[in-house]
Amino acid sequence: RAPGTLGASMSAKKTPKQPSSSRDKETDADHDVSRALAYLLRGTKGPETRNARLEDARVDYFRGKDLYKVLRQRPEIVDEFYGKLTGNATTQLATGTPPTEAELAKQITQIGQEMLKRGYFVKCDRVYKTPRPGRTKKVKFPKFLAKEPRTSQFFTEDGEGFYAWTYAAPMSWTFVIIAVLVAFAVILMCLFPLSPIWFKKCILYVCLGILGLFFVIGVIRVVVFAAVWITVGRQFWVLPNITSDEIPIDEVFSPMWAFDDLDANGNVVGRIPTAKRLVAASTAFAILAILYRVAPEKGSAIKSITRAHGSILDLFDLYDTPKGLGGSVGNEMNVTENATGGVGDVGDVIVDDPTAGDEATGDGWPDDDSNVAPPAPPPPYSGLADDETASAETTDAATEGTTKETDAKTDETEAKTEETDAETKAEL
Repeated sequence: RAPGTLGASMSAKKTPKQPSSSRDKETDADHDVSRALAYLLRGTKGPETRNARLEDARVDYFRGKDLYKVLRQRPEIVDEFYGKLTGNATTQLATGTPPTEAELAKQITQIGQEMLKRGYFVKCDRVYKTPRPGRTKKVKFPKFLAKEPRTSQFFTEDGEGFYAWTYAAPMSWTFVIIAVLVAFAVILMCLFPLSPIWFKKCILYVCLGILGLFFVIGVIRVVVFAAVWITVGRQFWVLPNITSDEIPIDEVFSPMWAFDDLDANGNVVGRIPTAKRLVAASTAFAILAILYRVAPEKGSAIKSITRAHGSILDLFDLYDTPKGLGGSVGNEMNVTENATGGVGDVGDVIVDDPTAGDEATGDGWPDDDSNVAPPAPPPPYSGLADDETASAETTDAATEGTTKETDAKTDETEAKTEETDAETKAEL
């Protein structure tokens, strides 16, 4: 082969085949139209969307019937995008007359099919296809979805099924502001240990109030359920959706009450006979009577609650008086007294020196000399060495007496602590 021919063939292999510019422009235009419709439907004017788990990812999805409902209410969207997506003119543009319900449903189906084919959403189905135990209806928006097989990836005319978005909407200013506020809230939570005591107590009491509210609601639900069940044998719940993890927060309080023993046709199922209900009621009352007999007295219960409240405050360091280095309230006061020469603390030396009054008043007499005899005269001076020895012995004696007094107080405190622990164990 000639060198020129070989070079020409190699250059031909290295040069890829370029698509035509008209085809690229047509594809970009189609995607721009689809992207504009997807952006519109993902906004506030589109179908209602919820969040669920699809395989190993979290996705936003909508129901096909909701898309039909939105596009029926806004036929101008169909008139604007139907021709651009499918290449066909709508009935209103072609004949000047509004389309019928059947024609509008067909146009919506074709729009959904085009969006599905171009990969802006995929068709899914619920993982759990039967109602939860104790329920008669399936949830409106499930929390777990499974992708439909490739042969079932089409937009149905009846609008059934769920469709998960694969198109991520552009970031809006609202999202940016919310992200900044969340970051600011995280910083404030990190600074929570530096907040004042009153703010920490407010947060603690608010949390305890919320927990107490849930406890009260639970007790009321159980009492009402038991009363209705024992009386008529029906399963009646107050706030039946409050414990459901598949219902959004805005539907927790709807309905406020409902019977949970109805089938799809509204018939009562699973009614318990009267004899069994009476036996169950008798057993429940016997258990409550036993618990009432072994319950602590009112004063003891109040003491236990007060002790628990103090333990919580001590656990979170929420006392109004700051803690000392030893970890107990009031240690700083002792440290301050030691530093300033407080009476009764370890390290303080009390010396019965008859000459101490000279330093205080200058004349050897105490401040209040109305009922106090004058001090005895000082002993005769017998030299510097004897004076120092006597002073050291007096200091040692005073220190030893103070140490014994402190040890006695410590033993008394430990005895009281052991007595309190014994009472607590006995109450428990």
